[in-house]
Amino acid sequence: MDPQLSNPFRKPEGGGGGRRTPPEGVTSRDWAKLYIMALVFLMVVGAAIYLRKVAVSKPKPKADPTRPDFSVRPDRPPPKDPADPASPDEAQEPPPRKDIPIPPLPKDGVPDFRELASPFRDGAEKPVKETPEFLALLNVMMNAVSSESLAKRVNPDLSAELAYLDPAKHRGEVLRSYGRLIYIYTERIDSTTPNNVEFVYLGILQEFPKNRTVYFYLPELPKDPKTGNPVRFESYQKRGQEFYSDWVEVEGVFLRRYDYPSQYQTEKGEEIQARSAVLFAKNLRIVSKPEMKNTRAGFVVVVAVVSVVLVAIVLVAGIMTRKYGGTDLRIQMHKLRKEKGKAPASGPPLLGDEVPKPAEPVPAAAPPAPGSSPPAGSGPPKDAAPPA
Repeated sequence: MDPQLSNPFRKPEGGGGGRRTPPEGVTSRDWAKLYIMALVFLMVVGAAIYLRKVAVSKPKPKADPTRPDFSVRPDRPPPKDPADPASPDEAQEPPPRKDIPIPPLPKDGVPDFRELASPFRDGAEKPVKETPEFLALLNVMMNAVSSESLAKRVNPDLSAELAYLDPAKHRGEVLRSYGRLIYIYTERIDSTTPNNVEFVYLGILQEFPKNRTVYFYLPELPKDPKTGNPVRFESYQKRGQEFYSDWVEVEGVFLRRYDYPSQYQTEKGEEIQARSAVLFAKNLRIVSKPEMKNTRAGFVVVVAVVSVVLVAIVLVAGIMTRKYGGTDLRIQMHKLRKEKGKAPASGPPLLGDEVPKPAEPVPAAAPPAPGSSPPAGSGPPKDAAPPA
């Protein structure tokens, strides 16, 4: 048996089928394997994030045929030209208009919006147009207020969200609301109105960035200040209905809070309440779309950092395993055998160097017997003094 091999089942290096010399250090193939593992791991993490955040479909609202949809109001177009032919349904005359007294305009020309808005009350009832307080505001907006004068009375620190949270405090204040326009509906007024106006226009927008729903009334359709023609909004179709996609800005008087059941329901079948602030505005302007910030930027950064940390752990673990595992130990033993040559037959002790044994003590010589001559060479030393 080869004395340099501690395992008797290993084959000697000089024989056939000798042991393959292990590679020295981490090779490029090992790095390629680690990179492939890291890439597969990142692909799995990315697929999981995509399925969790993007591919999951939102639950559709449950339909309730017994409840009308308050979120989208039917559009009532203005009456057609009398010269145009009308169908039998359209030929029917509208119901007679109620005679409601219209409050006079302010004498000084400066309306007190707090006094005009004080009769409005918060609640779940729809705003009623055929009331003296609503017609008074309509009269003021048409004949005593301009867009420029209303813009000067805007409270810059007030938004529809803040007004909704405390309606009693902010009722009658002028605020500016900015958001995405949903639609503008035409609603008929079934009563006498100033200047014999038959229609008022109800706009709905989502205030940015709180997404507060804002209802605002307009005395007339918004017009382009450059051309004087009605504004043409960009629209799209969804669920068979038309919606606008423009971003607008309106200035209006805050009137009340309006809570109403939306078209969505919870998982238990309970209706979800929609909340809105009601304004009476003079006009609206189309403005630019806000620069949307990536709300998932923080989430993406966290996922990227975690992925990098995990990949680094995988790489370091692979390197440390290659360095301190059995492969490097075999390499060191192989180099050691090359440097020192064949080990002695006895081999080094398994538990360390052998401790040398202490020398055995020499026994003292016994004294001579009486009367016997001393042995030769055992006389007194030459330097000893003679006996007296």
